Amino acid sequence: MLLRALLALATAGAAALAAIGPGGAAQPRPPVGSVAVIGDFGSGQPAQREVADLVARANPVAVVSAGDNVYDSDDYDTLVGDYYGRWGDRRMCLPAAGNHDHSEGIESFDAYFDDLGGRRVYSRVVGGIEFFVLDSQAALDSARELRRQYTWLRVNLPRSRATWQVVVLHHPPFSSGEVHGSTAAVQWPFGWWGADLVVSGHEHQYERLTVRGTTYVVDGTGGKDLYPFGTPLAGSRARVDDAFGALFLTTRSGRLTGEFRSSDGRLVDRFTVGAAAS
Repeated sequence: MLLRALLALATAGAAALAAIGPGGAAQPRPPVGSVAVIGDFGSGQPAQREVADLVARANPVAVVSAGDNVYDSDDYDTLVGDYYGRWGDRRMCLPAAGNHDHSEGIESFDAYFDDLGGRRVYSRVVGGIEFFVLDSQAALDSARELRRQYTWLRVNLPRSRATWQVVVLHHPPFSSGEVHGSTAAVQWPFGWWGADLVVSGHEHQYERLTVRGTTYVVDGTGGKDLYPFGTPLAGSRARVDDAFGALFLTTRSGRLTGEFRSSDGRLVDRFTVGAAAS
């Protein structure tokens, strides 16, 4: 796994894009066995239902949240359960906490996702992928918590025995977004530690970047109002700020493949991350 991480660092741009024309194109649903990733979704607005319907049609094995599961005082049963409860009931919902989860009362997050036992920094293996979930808001609020999460990830990520390693946190290490942008405090050496992909939210758009050989995806298009882009960062490879949607991750043929699909079913971006280590 360490060798794979070193090769990734030495081969900038290793993530391959199957180009999709402007505006995307209608494509068959994501492959069976995918994992859906959504972010910034708990708005209760019509767009949240459209994205939830997209995910339901794909019937993924699990749903991963990049944070901001709620935006107001409505409870999680309404803003999460009414949309993604079928995965929560099977304990196949892997949530990250966002800034709005904290501001609306993080105790409600803990109570709803009770299978986590109060943990907001954890890992879980789904379909050959180990997801390492962080609580970036807590880390930004406390230097001690920042060090704790940094150390936890640095120690546990290289120990993973899964085929693929994906880090999930709310605040994007790198983003061309105009509202929040990059978060310097969490620009950690994820690829060096063994991460194949880093997924975040917070900026309400979709962006894929390659930074020092590591693929980063910002996926904040789950249902809350969209944000515009600013000046693209040097590593920005794909940007969408006019469509809601979800990211679908699939492992097949020795590769980790990501597809971003808009809520109307268009395949807008597709990428693959290296070949799996033998």
